[in-house]
Amino acid sequence: MLFHILIIFAAQILNIKLITNQLTHTKMKKVFLLSLSLALGFSAFAQQRVAKNDSQSFKVDSKKVVVGNETINPSVSNFASPAAQSVVVNRYDNIEDGTTMYTTYDLQSNSWCSNRMYQLPDGSVGVVGTMSHQENQTASDRGTGYNFYDGNDWLDMPDERVENVRTGWPTIAQWGETGEIMISHSPCRCWTREVAGQGEWQYMGELPYAPEGYPYPGENISWPRVATSGPNHNIIHVIGDIQHSVSDDEVHHHQAYLRSEDAVNWTITYSPLAQDGEEADHYSADAYNIASNGHNVAIIYSDDLQSHVVMYKSTDDGETWKRTVIWENPYYGCDWETDPCSVFTDTMFGPSNVAIAIDNKGVAHVAMNTYEYIHDEIGNTYTTYRGRTVDGIYYWNDTQEAPIQSEDGNPHHALRLWWPIPGDPEHVEMHADSTKWIGYLPMYEDGNGNLISYENDKFYIGDDYFYKFRAGQSGMPALSIDPMGNIACAYSCPCTRRENSDLGKYYRSIYVSYLNVDEGYWHPYVDDLTDDFMYDYSENIFTISVNNTVNPGEFWIGFQMDDVQGLYWGSNASQSTATTNEIHAFKIIADPELVSVPENHDAVNPMTSTRVYPNPTTDVLNIEVNACQNSAMNISVYNIMGQKVMENNVNITTGMNCPSISTSSLSSGIYFVTVKANGFENTMKFIVK
Repeated sequence: MLFHILIIFAAQILNIKLITNQLTHTKMKKVFLLSLSLALGFSAFAQQRVAKNDSQSFKVDSKKVVVGNETINPSVSNFASPAAQSVVVNRYDNIEDGTTMYTTYDLQSNSWCSNRMYQLPDGSVGVVGTMSHQENQTASDRGTGYNFYDGNDWLDMPDERVENVRTGWPTIAQWGETGEIMISHSPCRCWTREVAGQGEWQYMGELPYAPEGYPYPGENISWPRVATSGPNHNIIHVIGDIQHSVSDDEVHHHQAYLRSEDAVNWTITYSPLAQDGEEADHYSADAYNIASNGHNVAIIYSDDLQSHVVMYKSTDDGETWKRTVIWENPYYGCDWETDPCSVFTDTMFGPSNVAIAIDNKGVAHVAMNTYEYIHDEIGNTYTTYRGRTVDGIYYWNDTQEAPIQSEDGNPHHALRLWWPIPGDPEHVEMHADSTKWIGYLPMYEDGNGNLISYENDKFYIGDDYFYKFRAGQSGMPALSIDPMGNIACAYSCPCTRRENSDLGKYYRSIYVSYLNVDEGYWHPYVDDLTDDFMYDYSENIFTISVNNTVNPGEFWIGFQMDDVQGLYWGSNASQSTATTNEIHAFKIIADPELVSVPENHDAVNPMTSTRVYPNPTTDVLNIEVNACQNSAMNISVYNIMGQKVMENNVNITTGMNCPSISTSSLSSGIYFVTVKANGFENTMKFIVK
């Protein structure tokens, strides 16, 4: 193995500033800016050596949970953690924080959130969340809370839900050039607006129920995720779960896929999993994400214990799908209750929460948090572990090898960050390949330069949190990609510097890591979005993001802030009374040292051409371009002799554009169309019939 030392330049610059946010509803606050110089580079493998304490384990029930009535997995016992030996790199600058809504209903998801935040080409942002303002367990007003940022201010925080019935668990996306579409939960209902943030929502009706051939007629689609594709975001894709409860111990889950071009007429099928016979009982509710960019659409499924992490990607707006197994579960398909082949004694490192986003080049990017578990006896129980040395957020994109392979060839270790040291049973070390590992539980120094150890009994894991964070300390990753291809990944993780004095448990913070597209490696946990006195006594979970932002070096992240650890909603809830939770949204302008941002944005090639269609054509030729900024564009058409036969000038805006030209005056034959803007030039061939 390669043992290289991770070099961190520890020069500290302490800046104390008073920042007054200009966003509506943002609290005035003092922000203590702790700027540590960043690591200038990473070796392929970085070594952090820590003491390995004996870990305590606990057994849990592996049966599928019933999520329809918001139940979660059973209770857990205590566990131990190895000590910490490292230092954190931290920055808090150029960040704007807005409070978008209040809610007493705090169960935003059965596992992790996605597709609840988007950005329009003009820089405005829409965000949704499950919202209630009642302080009792009925939550009869539960529904979709919505807010909108116009580039300067947020709207007033919502007093009422969008729907007129009790629902929630919403999902939102751009629809058309300037509009938005929102889908809410069970049965899925659709609302649209032609201009985002303005006017009344138009109710488009319920989405179709289960597809033809579904064995339990009458069940509806629940827990939806929406994304839109095509040149004008006019093709709508929705994924969801169909749940049928036979009994308390027998629940069936089928995964569905819906598609529409007008938000009225829908086609419904089983999800692309059906082409491989995995649409039923392989994945459960909220165990999936969807992402889109241009004509590219990707769906990812991830569930614990016996399932693969699998991605289906389409490059033609959902007409056809290609399957990729990202992480291969070596015990895929085993029945732990009756199948002897499921008994094994080797521990394995598997994924749970998964995020996905697609960049402007069509590359799909994935973040997965990992944890360690073992199944070593016949039956429904399995053993899982907690501690620093089983933690981490792994990165993969679809230009890389799949399934992910382990450095030692053992499939149980494909997602392993911390490894034993040969000849040193008392310690383990981190093999932090910075091209593969996004982050892990941050390690801080105290005021005297001593490392703050991680005490495992201070890790909050109440019964109501088990389903959300059974996968370890770092969880709920969310990805945000700028037009240049730089990536920010935010995740929820315990902070050893913030502790609930009543419970003696660490509060959770939201950390952000960055990948510089020019460097190709990650800067782990650079930003702590909750490193401010207003978050000193808050628990921060359910991370969301804008998948694709419109400005270089700019990222959008959101999360739910709670003043009390644990949940009020869901079975085994630990809170006896409701508390006010806040849905926060952060705009981050990243440090140029972290991401690639040209000094002169106007000099950036403002677009990439994707295709011309229809090809062959008769009367009209559509030209798709994906622009990084507003620009004037020249369109010239040449015949096969190189003679210019047509010219047109148009204005394009940030995002996907689709200008068209008339070809009715052209004779049949082969032609070439050249598009130019700010130094960018591309030529594509087309045929006139």
